[in-house]
Amino acid sequence: MRFMMKSTLVALGITALAAAVTAPARAQESSFGPADAKETYYWISNKANLPLFVQYDYVGMKKIAEELGVKVVVAGPTDFDLPGFIAAVDQVCAQKPNGVSVVGGWDPSLTESVKKCLEQGVPTVVDDGDLPASGRLAYIGTNWTQVGVAQAKKMMEKLPNGGKLAMMSIINAGNMREAVAGFKAYIEANGGGKYNIVSNEDDGGDAQKAAQVTAAILAAHPDIAGLAGFDSESGAGIVTALREAGKNPGDIKVTAMEQTPDFFKTAKEGWVDGIVVQNRELFIYYAVKILHDYNHNGLKSAGLGASDGGRPVPDTLDTGVLLVTKDNVDKVTAALGVK
Repeated sequence: MRFMMKSTLVALGITALAAAVTAPARAQESSFGPADAKETYYWISNKANLPLFVQYDYVGMKKIAEELGVKVVVAGPTDFDLPGFIAAVDQVCAQKPNGVSVVGGWDPSLTESVKKCLEQGVPTVVDDGDLPASGRLAYIGTNWTQVGVAQAKKMMEKLPNGGKLAMMSIINAGNMREAVAGFKAYIEANGGGKYNIVSNEDDGGDAQKAAQVTAAILAAHPDIAGLAGFDSESGAGIVTALREAGKNPGDIKVTAMEQTPDFFKTAKEGWVDGIVVQNRELFIYYAVKILHDYNHNGLKSAGLGASDGGRPVPDTLDTGVLLVTKDNVDKVTAALGVK
């Protein structure tokens, strides 16, 4: 990792619980902040060491841990392991840390675990995908409907005469379902009937599977005009499949989500027409800040403090998105040091 970071198989009993569930993935724990910190906050996710998380989310963790002098700990399975993820949330909250942020976009079934955290008196927020029925103190992250809209607008701009479109994502992830719905709704409302969405596929958040899905779409629909990917691995898989199929940049229009810094080269080369960038460094930075404020700011709602049922923090913090295209990709790659 690029930061000074202590990594172990999850301590504090999470290793034991991971062995108790049927899924094979092991959990991980990495921490930021001073060793003698008096408060500990957790960020818990599926695929907790996903390159996208390491590149961006971990930056926010390190920054806020240093600013507040608290410990921020990463926990959760390193693979796609929903039972292990839920078990990790339950185990962490049972230890009564000062606060927890759960990456809520993976699956609505996380709702019950967030509820249990709150019932145990653990301040809990969600980021990168809301769980509105959980009672969470706040949602911090992207408005995923707008992710879909941003991709739809770019797709229509690049295909003014219409055509067949296909989508792919982690199909059961709540945040990506919102993006897919936003994409479809915008196309249907503004496309004048010129666009036909022929496929909505699951790539499991895996670039290799996304390439296989893309190859299958190309075989089934040789006249496909556009491909939209909504998880961080979709775009890389799409581009790989297009290269392997002998396509040229621009033959098929592509919109996607960010991955690692090198992925922005695909916009410069013309393979991808629009890359939606979330302000991921802000997610856990503000999640921990909101949790810390909840514990310490002393503000009240109608005279009620946090311990009496007041909500002295915002309910939702939309961190916004940036669209990277040929017009601004040089500035982005220069800022990221991409050669």
